[in-house]
Amino acid sequence: MTTSERRIAFRFWRRLWTKHTRLQECVHALFDDEPSSLPGAWARTTAGAVAVLLAVQIITGTLIAFYYVPSVDVAHATVVYIEKALPAGSWLRAVHHYGSQWLTIFLVLHLVQMFWRTSYATRPVAWLATVFLLLFVLAGGVTGYSLPWDARAYFGTGVTAGITGGLPLVGDALSRWLVGGADISTITLSRFFAFHVLVIPAALILTVVSRVFVFRDTEPQTVEEEQIYVAWRRRQLLRQSISGGLVFIALALYSIKFHAPLGPAANEVAPGYSPRPGAQFLWLFQILKYLPGAIASIVAVAIPKLIFIGLILLPFLEARRRRKHPTDLPRGKLSVVLFSGAILFVAVMTALAYLSDRRDPIARAKLAEQAAEEEAFRAKPFEPMPPRKSGAMMPSGTGPGTMDGKVVSADTPPPSFLKKCANCHGLRGQGAKSFPTLISVSTKPRRTVEDIIGLLNNPAAYGLEPPMRSFATKLTEDEKREIAEWLMLLKKP
Repeated sequence: MTTSERRIAFRFWRRLWTKHTRLQECVHALFDDEPSSLPGAWARTTAGAVAVLLAVQIITGTLIAFYYVPSVDVAHATVVYIEKALPAGSWLRAVHHYGSQWLTIFLVLHLVQMFWRTSYATRPVAWLATVFLLLFVLAGGVTGYSLPWDARAYFGTGVTAGITGGLPLVGDALSRWLVGGADISTITLSRFFAFHVLVIPAALILTVVSRVFVFRDTEPQTVEEEQIYVAWRRRQLLRQSISGGLVFIALALYSIKFHAPLGPAANEVAPGYSPRPGAQFLWLFQILKYLPGAIASIVAVAIPKLIFIGLILLPFLEARRRRKHPTDLPRGKLSVVLFSGAILFVAVMTALAYLSDRRDPIARAKLAEQAAEEEAFRAKPFEPMPPRKSGAMMPSGTGPGTMDGKVVSADTPPPSFLKKCANCHGLRGQGAKSFPTLISVSTKPRRTVEDIIGLLNNPAAYGLEPPMRSFATKLTEDEKREIAEWLMLLKKP
């Protein structure tokens, strides 16, 4: 390219910058703070990392959604296909999985540097936008955790449903709305998928667009200040781009070395599985260890809510304090206590979660065993699901079956069921207000004949709590098998 051609190209891009796009206005909205020294300017490049990670999450999530099917029958198989058969699929899942965790970290770091510079008071719109982004990203992590439908996803979904169900007064209704019924099923998975790929991304994009194009933190500036700020914003945009690029490279390399977690399907896991949430939720998981039942549910919901309410109210509390004490210190004591306390609490609980797993020999051995199972599963070659044959589906409604060589019907429950189970689950397994239905129980993970026999012997091993009790000594082995085989016949019409 000749010198004259370079000049023409430079003039073209400068004209494009100044007149024909809104890029300059976007940069003005994003970097409206006063210029700072070079170390401080690089410390303020967390926004670039957040922007890149947000784009990565949306792009990788869209690509994965092309292959994923939200059904308990095939969800795990589609994820296995992505991991083992799709070119670069394992890397794509890892980027999406770890990108969610990294995005949470960088959003918190962005809040920290904004708090340190008191931007929560001088730029409340930027502060509130970051808080809402963090809230939506965490919600995306919760819903996305269930989608692979392996053992970790199934039990994690059960924990989420248990927390909401343990709330007083509204718990049962809220849990049923979240799960889509009394039990975890395809409706649960479809509901979480809809939130994960439709509702939450729309909320993220709306927040970003509103922040950049609608609500802005702007102050009048003199001509001299504007000239200084324009040069500063352009240099800062370059630093933000470099920061975001480096974070993406680090994430890409990290995802090559470390795969996203994926174990056997939920219906293949052995009893006694010990689930662990993602790194961004370990602090909440640790809290649940210290509290019983309903209290744990209340605290698990109340603490995150209080933290986010405090972060949202922080600019308004600071504005009120400054009106009363205009000569006071830059950061109020209440603001420091609220913000620092929340960060410290989450950090300490997260550290305790890791330490407790390392120090507890039983937990350490169990987690190591589960990690070995996941590695063995990952090492197996991909096996496509066999096509369903016509007529191979189990009969629906009250179709007949066999039990000890005799033809039986779902309309005829065994005497042992009527004697020990019907009081809670109904004469035909239809369930009651506070007890789940047993119809189509065979379609759920870990509900084969042998599983149901094991459940009757030891409900706790299958994650069931009182009032469900053990029938190990109350039923004979033949009666347990009789009940289990009859339950296999119960199907929704």
